Amino acid sequence: MKKLMFLLTLVSLSVISCNSGNEAVKEEVNVEETVQAEEVTTNEANHVMWYKFKANPKSTSKVDIEMPLELPISFLNYKTNDRVSTSPSVFKGVVYFGSSDFSLYAINIETSDLLWSFVTGGDIRSNPIIVDGVVYFGSSDKYFYALDATTGELKWKFETGDMIISSANIDNGKVYFGSYDKNLYVLNTETGELVWKFEVGDGIYSSPAIGEDHVYFGSFDSHLYALNKESGEEVWKFKAGAAIASSPALANGKIYFGSDDHFMYALDRIDGNMIWKYESAKAINSSPAVDSDNCFFGSYDYRFYNLDANTGIMKWAFQTDGPIHSSPALTNNLVYIGSDDFNLYAIDIKTGQEVWRHTVKDRVHTSPAICKGMIFFCSYDNQIHGLK
Repeated sequence: MKKLMFLLTLVSLSVISCNSGNEAVKEEVNVEETVQAEEVTTNEANHVMWYKFKANPKSTSKVDIEMPLELPISFLNYKTNDRVSTSPSVFKGVVYFGSSDFSLYAINIETSDLLWSFVTGGDIRSNPIIVDGVVYFGSSDKYFYALDATTGELKWKFETGDMIISSANIDNGKVYFGSYDKNLYVLNTETGELVWKFEVGDGIYSSPAIGEDHVYFGSFDSHLYALNKESGEEVWKFKAGAAIASSPALANGKIYFGSDDHFMYALDRIDGNMIWKYESAKAINSSPAVDSDNCFFGSYDYRFYNLDANTGIMKWAFQTDGPIHSSPALTNNLVYIGSDDFNLYAIDIKTGQEVWRHTVKDRVHTSPAICKGMIFFCSYDNQIHGLK
């Protein structure tokens, strides 16, 4: 029943009231944080290509680039046979994404031509990751796939016990992802053989973030887990007030994630103790984008928030006309977010003011990607869109 209610929430457009008077839970802020803040401007965060959901292994959704303020023009539109429920990934002149028509697509960015498509046995909502010439993703048909990124040829596939919506992360020859069968899986990237798996209390929609020693992910069982990334042993777990669909971000010595209990959380990455939490008016499925100063995320209360990443105090909130499931893409001056009001927004990170919006014919339910000054996003209008 919980899964059904969650899926219904994803497509709900019910009108709700907005809470404009939220404050951070100040008494829970750890002022003298003992964990030294990690540098966000690492090679992972500065990846030239947005090669995976949330851009880098730590899932900060941050790229080190200054973006133009002018309204961009549309240069790429490719239409599939059903709504597009994944976020695009970009690598070496190709944009990869999945569709509810059961297919994964590879599109040439310069020409908008289809290079190849691969048909699975179900809806694709797991976002692709491209590493070492291979594209990895899951499908609602219960299988996790590895394809040749150039040809689309199947290299291997692995069967789980239920549909896969979680997006994969890769570290040191291992691919990590969750399944609705309640397991986090770790496979050998070359062979697809199981290295280990870890069972939790309910399905896993959240996508894992990977640090130096640990892998972090949330579950519909309301817990955020930290596991030893090599052995799969539990290091700690934190219980939120409801299901966790938001995917965690690792930065500043903290783990940031949202929950259906309406809160955005920041935990100590070492011991899982809560540093702060901030309450919105509705569920937070949006996954945060984080730099050294800011934590950006959307809520089903129609608002897009920027909090102080260290204290949890709100800096500003931007009002849209629909629920926000999309996760933001962050640059040095602008942050991009989609809304179920059919718009992709570009917002000034300092002021929270709208710089421009691009309107399409249906919901922008998934998350944008940034690559070399170009912006890519998908919509329920069955299309992928490219702006520059």
